[in-house]
Amino acid sequence: MEAINKESLSATALPAKIKRVFYMSSEGENLLHEVFPTPNATVLEQLNSVDCIVYGMGSLFTSICPSLVLLGVGEIISSRSCLKVLMLNGTHDRETNGFLASSFVTAITDALNRTHGDPCNHLNNPPSQYINTLLVPRNSAIQVDADRLAAQGIFDVIVVDSLRDPKVGIIYDPMSLIRALADLIDRYMKTGVNFLIDIR
Repeated sequence: MEAINKESLSATALPAKIKRVFYMSSEGENLLHEVFPTPNATVLEQLNSVDCIVYGMGSLFTSICPSLVLLGVGEIISSRSCLKVLMLNGTHDRETNGFLASSFVTAITDALNRTHGDPCNHLNNPPSQYINTLLVPRNSAIQVDADRLAAQGIFDVIVVDSLRDPKVGIIYDPMSLIRALADLIDRYMKTGVNFLIDIR
């Protein structure tokens, strides 16, 4: 075993792709000792009332997906008609080497649908029920495969100005990111208001 330097851009890719993230316990009843925890009730309440859900940057399988596989999270996010934004990373890490933008969408969808776990806990929602907008840092090392994203029902891809950090590579320019999110929320809220006016 060798220690992983999370700050290094040259970390060796994993020998195989990660299929899924799940929780295990000695109290689990199946072959893998898998258990199905539920999130804090406050998390579900917040997801049910916010105007925008943002999947932030970070290690896809060790930072983001562990929160998404919890029972109830996929159910609430898929039921909401709010803005749902995926902030794509600017560089690959050892977990996502070779991933395209659509690969990130698939991994998040599989986590929220609990696709590879106990069939009793599966959901069958399309990616567009979990993500409707993609933010991409300019000059990102991750290829944006627009055709595949469109097939997943995601058409809104916004390029945001970026900076090059010597430790981690391409990152979002903070002020540009704030403006992009504010503009998105403003546009979405106005669209919602116009829709309500049109149907009266």
